[in-house]
Amino acid sequence: MVEIANTSETLTQLIHGLGYSSVIDFAREQARGIIQQKIAYYKSRIDYFEQKYGMNFEIFCQNFEQIKQHTIFEKEDDSITWESSIDVVNAYQQDLLALNQ
Repeated sequence: MVEIANTSETLTQLIHGLGYSSVIDFAREQARGIIQQKIAYYKSRIDYFEQKYGMNFEIFCQNFEQIKQHTIFEKEDDSITWESSIDVVNAYQQDLLALNQ
C-alpha cells in the first residue's frame, strides 16, 4: 500500500509541476485533447465522403437512387460509414461540452 501512496504522491507532484492545479484538471485536459483528436479523425472521414460524392450526407440520402457513378453496394457501405461518423462526431462534441462545464 505504501508503494501506491508514493506513486500517487509522485504523480500528483509531477502534475503540479506541469502547471496543473489538480489531477482532475490534468485528466480533464488530457481527455479534452483525446476527444478533439477523435473528432478531427471522424470529421476527416466525413470530408472524404463529401468530396467523393460532392454533397453532404443529407443530400446524399435524398439523391441516393439517382447517384449512378457508384454501385449500390458501394453507396450502402459508404452510407453506413458516413452516417456512423456523423453520429460519433456528434457524441464526442457532446462529451466535449460536458467536459467544459
